[in-house]
Amino acid sequence: MPNDQLIVERLRCQNDTEIGHITLNSPETLNSLTLNMVNEISDLLDQWELDPQIKMILISGAGEKAFCAGGDIRALYESMCSPEGPIFAETFFESEYRLDYKIHNFPKPIISILDGIVMGGGAGLMFASTYKIATERTKFAMPEIGVGLFPDVGFTSVIKDLPEGLGLYIMLTASPLNASDLVFCNLADSYLSSAKMEDFLTDVVELSWHDDVKQNLTLLDSILNSSSYLKVVESFPVSKIEDELDKIQSMTNEEDLFGVIDNIMSHTEDDEWFKKGQESLIKGSPTSAHLIWLQHLKSSSLNLKEVFNFELNLAIQITRRGDFKEGIRALIIDKDNKPNWKYDSIKNVKQSWLDKHTDLAWEKNPLEDL
Repeated sequence: MPNDQLIVERLRCQNDTEIGHITLNSPETLNSLTLNMVNEISDLLDQWELDPQIKMILISGAGEKAFCAGGDIRALYESMCSPEGPIFAETFFESEYRLDYKIHNFPKPIISILDGIVMGGGAGLMFASTYKIATERTKFAMPEIGVGLFPDVGFTSVIKDLPEGLGLYIMLTASPLNASDLVFCNLADSYLSSAKMEDFLTDVVELSWHDDVKQNLTLLDSILNSSSYLKVVESFPVSKIEDELDKIQSMTNEEDLFGVIDNIMSHTEDDEWFKKGQESLIKGSPTSAHLIWLQHLKSSSLNLKEVFNFELNLAIQITRRGDFKEGIRALIIDKDNKPNWKYDSIKNVKQSWLDKHTDLAWEKNPLEDL
């Protein structure tokens, strides 16, 4: 792997303590994760877990546009087009989910600085992190319905912790959330102005960090809640989700997917945010819409290990079925924005087709050893 895909630093702090700092350094791809990046981050975490000087880890993205916009979508497409089948895709998803699970369970605090776009693989890093910091440039979304996938990287475990119905809505409509939305939904813990980024990095090295996770998070809070930081974030955009939550919940409070879809599509308010959500739903994969409904139903009953097993099985079956490949072709490769989905409407999708996506993809799930 080219050494510049990740920038790895050890920030020397007070009393011989250190912070490991990983910068995703591929701004031309919006810091999208390659398999090599996933593996190197995983190896670094293994090393730093055993290093007594490293007390905390920061993950950030290079450039001003993105924290991380997803995975290596072109490599996934090439894999699905291969006559040998999507072997690389299977390896990528397994490795990515293993990394996410490792971060979820890491004994030292992992802090994600969510400056810019956060989607796909970037969302997986975000969900798993101990502490999430959003900026005025944060734009989080789960837009997988548009490429025939489903919101993965552990999102199935997140749905139940969001305000009722919100996870379902943002999955079906690919609606973007800003920093205030994320903090309102407890998807982020604090704010940081991008203009104060260098000050923040200066301040963190001027402290002595501890072995105790709670003590370190308290120190982080003390930095970000100081007046010099809070004054700047007063100008951040307000939360659209907080203002519109009642409407969203009224749309999603139905017994079946079709009722939810009808409510979303019949919403007539002249509001660009809602209109774009309707457009994303119309253009998205009908199969994905059904799989999203399944995620919604399963969220409350699966523990984290079961979530990643469920999502890996679903992801691999999707790579073998066609809509994901077609979605990438239409939106990323050929850019004609005219995907030819397996079914032309959500109501026409056959249950037998959906069942193929939940059939076991192997004799034994590769993530059973988590």
